Amino acid sequence: MSVHINAAKGDIAQDVVMSGDPERVRQLSSILDERKEISAKKGYVIYTGKFKGHPITVASHGIGGPSISTLFEELAQLGIRRVVRFGTSGALLQEMNIGDAVVATGASYSPGGALYEHSGGIVISPSPDLELTYNLYRNLKDKGIQTYLGQVFSKNAFYTLDNAMETYKKYNVLSLEMECATLLTLSQIRNIRSACVLMISDSVVKKTKMYTADELREFAMNIGRVIFETLAKD
Repeated sequence: MSVHINAAKGDIAQDVVMSGDPERVRQLSSILDERKEISAKKGYVIYTGKFKGHPITVASHGIGGPSISTLFEELAQLGIRRVVRFGTSGALLQEMNIGDAVVATGASYSPGGALYEHSGGIVISPSPDLELTYNLYRNLKDKGIQTYLGQVFSKNAFYTLDNAMETYKKYNVLSLEMECATLLTLSQIRNIRSACVLMISDSVVKKTKMYTADELREFAMNIGRVIFETLAKD
């Protein structure tokens, strides 16, 4: 039995979709058939069900690298083989709109934190599984969802921004979030296939508000179905 999520082998599907917000996980779980609540312990809300007969687990990972690393390590112990982070992100391009999707080809980050603890100081390139990433990008585009492909930046602290804007632009970073670098790095260490699909919840350049899970629900359900379909087909 895992320490923090109180789950055992058989509770968790081999394919997992993670999201930071527990409310988004509850929304996504409504798409699944035969869904069963596995955990709500310590904020890690987890459901397992089936999409078109294919077992899928959806789980909330909380905010930041340490939180997602704890969940990932316990899921890895329970035998997962693929994981997709479906989270929110702040847009850095003027043309991006609320609800647009970003498929990450990599995640830059500042050194230190959970990644340093896990990698022993070695800088591992946080890159997703290429086949899974391509399939997600293609399927999102095929469904008519405005989708961007490129690098994101995983911040260690939410309330820091203005002093780094020029750096983000210089390196063609599409959007800001907080967990992709940790997930992608740990996935490489544990030999688990992973990818990141992000939904624009606010615009840093337009200085919009950050939209809530309820306000983003329609976008999330549309993108979520594509993620589920991609996992179910492969």
